[in-house]
Amino acid sequence: MKALAFSGGKDSMACLHLLKDELDCAIYVDTGFAYPETRDLVNYAAGLVTMYVVQSDRAGQNAREGIPADVVPVEWTVLGQRFTSPKSVTIQPSLVCCYENLSKPLLKKAKDLGVTDLYYGQRLEELYKAPSQDEEVIDGITRHHPIETWTTQQVFEYLATKMTIPAHYVITRSSLDCYDCPAYARVSRDLVAWTRQQYPERFQAYQRRADAVHAALQEAL
Repeated sequence: MKALAFSGGKDSMACLHLLKDELDCAIYVDTGFAYPETRDLVNYAAGLVTMYVVQSDRAGQNAREGIPADVVPVEWTVLGQRFTSPKSVTIQPSLVCCYENLSKPLLKKAKDLGVTDLYYGQRLEELYKAPSQDEEVIDGITRHHPIETWTTQQVFEYLATKMTIPAHYVITRSSLDCYDCPAYARVSRDLVAWTRQQYPERFQAYQRRADAVHAALQEAL
């Protein structure tokens, strides 16, 4: 069974159009904090291929483990507070948050469906990418990266032949998973600026969490 890990971003959308006649389904993980644009694109994709939407409990996981951050002061983690003292905010590594709330639920659904081949829109040009290699078998599932050598320009050129390109696809993190995520700062400047302009209330939610992380770092240092 062949499935696509669909995020709603430009790369997974390119994979969807490229492989839609070969795929059995696509899997999207809804954190509960996606932008409206992403929800619209999931609905669009569902018109092209069978779509499974998996709900993850990001709110609950963050309540337990803390705000995701790129730099984590150890005494502000759950474990750190057990050895020191309670803090006004709890912080977790951003990669842990993404794994628990995106990757893990997606892989569980893939296993439940009996997926043997899982396709990702991962590209070598990206700053953040998983260590899995194209055609690598992990836990019984073969990972495929069909557009890994494509440039951003090639992605846009291809999508232009298939659909009206969403305006927000120019944003580096075009999947728009969680509007209040303060992590991945190196590739999120344009997303933060866009959110501030388009969605002031969502920006405020982001800013509160970013400020809390920054204050903790300042105190820790």
